[in-house]
Amino acid sequence: MPLSLQIIETMEQLKEMAELEADVWGTAPIPLHQTLTAVKNGGIAIGAYADGKLVGFVYSFPGMQNGEVYLCSHMMGIAKPFRDQGIGYRLKMKQAEEARRRGYRVIRWTYDPLQSRNGYLNLAKLGALGVEYVENCYGEMNDALNGQLPSDRFIVEWRLDERPTGERSLAKADLLKARSLTVLEAGQRADGLLRPVLRDIDETAAPLLLAAVPLDFPQLKERDLALALEWRLATRALFQRLLTEGWIAAGAWRRSGEPAMHYIWVRRNE
Repeated sequence: MPLSLQIIETMEQLKEMAELEADVWGTAPIPLHQTLTAVKNGGIAIGAYADGKLVGFVYSFPGMQNGEVYLCSHMMGIAKPFRDQGIGYRLKMKQAEEARRRGYRVIRWTYDPLQSRNGYLNLAKLGALGVEYVENCYGEMNDALNGQLPSDRFIVEWRLDERPTGERSLAKADLLKARSLTVLEAGQRADGLLRPVLRDIDETAAPLLLAAVPLDFPQLKERDLALALEWRLATRALFQRLLTEGWIAAGAWRRSGEPAMHYIWVRRNE
């Protein structure tokens, strides 16, 4: 099905975006007066349309940190029948193109590091970097995607003037068996669900560290909420430690047939 990407800027388009947002998250959408104000004052909203119907969007607005202006990408949603078709990647690349045109050089956003689909898109395909970890970032969330667990988030940074780091990180995957150390593994239980297995960090053993997360965390959470919380707390402790000690999440790696995805961690100055 042909897909077109368009800038969203009219009230009618924003209403359609709000309807899709409500459908994806199962909660009240961002008020129209807020999204309209954002896109009229440096924000960027982009829609993916199939046969004239909005099936995906990405919404962002200006931000600033330490005197540097960046584009804060707040929300991306894809209608369920259109997921896993590369639409998210196309929306982000169009967002980057439009951001450059308007003078932005950095895009920042948050995502749940246990959502492997988002992690692989953000770090492996786009080349963004996981640079901060925020514990319970949004407090208690009761929407269809985030309920029942603390809303921990990675903050990722996508520097648009740099060569995509994802290509570099994935190239390093060739070295994984010989030169890397897994610091969090995924042990398979009798029922097929994965449990986190902590390992000691030997920083002299390898230039790369690997940390596993379940490939399908929403399904694991649905079947065993206590195990999902165990994953949340284990990855929180590890990722906060790594960031404090000067590592960054610079890629994501999946091996065919394995029920886990691995984050690739490198030293910040590499």
